[in-house]
Amino acid sequence: MRLQIIEEVTGEVSSNPVVSGWIKKDRIRAVTTGYLNSLSDEELIEKSTTDQLAAELAAIIKTELRNSNPPVGSDELEAVLNRVDTDVRMGVANGICAVTVSKGETLDILFGKIDNELKNLADETVDKYSGEVAERVTKRLDRTMAAVPCGLPVMPPHWIFTVNVWTYEIVGKYQTFTVIDNDNEVIPKPYFGHKGQRYVRQEESVYHPFKENEDGSSIAIGENTPIKFQFNGYASTIVGTGPKGVGDKLGDSTEKSVSYDDLIFEIGVNS
Repeated sequence: MRLQIIEEVTGEVSSNPVVSGWIKKDRIRAVTTGYLNSLSDEELIEKSTTDQLAAELAAIIKTELRNSNPPVGSDELEAVLNRVDTDVRMGVANGICAVTVSKGETLDILFGKIDNELKNLADETVDKYSGEVAERVTKRLDRTMAAVPCGLPVMPPHWIFTVNVWTYEIVGKYQTFTVIDNDNEVIPKPYFGHKGQRYVRQEESVYHPFKENEDGSSIAIGENTPIKFQFNGYASTIVGTGPKGVGDKLGDSTEKSVSYDDLIFEIGVNS
C-alpha cells in the first residue's frame, strides 16, 4: 500500500501544471516516501481508515510548497494549495483502492469465512427458539446475509465497510413484579361482589396471615425474592470503519453496564 500511495500521490500532485514549476517530481516522491516510511504497518492501516493519513500528508506537501517561495500572491497561493490538498487526497484514495482491488480474491475468501461464522451463529440461535419466533429470527438473519457483499470496495474508494458481530449477555431483575387477577371470585367484597387477587414478587419477608409467636409477633414463613433473568444472544450488521465502533462507549472489546457485575454476583451466573 505504501508503494501504491507514493506513486499515486506523486502522479496527482506533479500533474498540476502550476505546482510542477515550484517543486520537482522527485522531491514530491521523496517527501511522500519519508512520511509513509515513518509510520509502522499498524499506524499506516489505522490512519488509512480515516481522513488522518491524507490530511497529514497534504499538510506536509503544502508546507514544502510554501517553503519553496513560489512567485505568487497569498490569495493565489492558497487557491493552489487547496487544489494540492485535493490532489493528495485523491492520490491516497486511489492508492488504497488499487490495493483493495488487487486483493479481491483474498477479500472474497475472508468474507466467505465471515459468512460461515454468521450462519453458525444463526443456527445456534434458531435452535433455542421454535415456531413463529424462530421463523422471524431466520428471516431477519437471511436479510443480513444477503446484504453482505463479497469484498468489493465502496465509494469513496478509501472507505471499506466491515461486518461486525456482537455477542451479548443480559442479566436483570424486577424490583417489583405484580400480576392482578380481576376475575377472581375467591375474595368476596360487598358492593363490588369480589376483590381482585394480587400476586406480588419483591424483596420482602413473608409472614403467616394469623398465627403469631409467643411474644405476639408474626411468624415468618419464608422470603419473597424478585424475579431474576439472564439470557445470551448476538447481533450482526454492516458498519463503516472508524476509530470507534458503532455503539462503542468505553473503547474496550468487552463493555458492561454500571450494575452488571453486581447482578452477576447476586444472580450467581458466570459472566
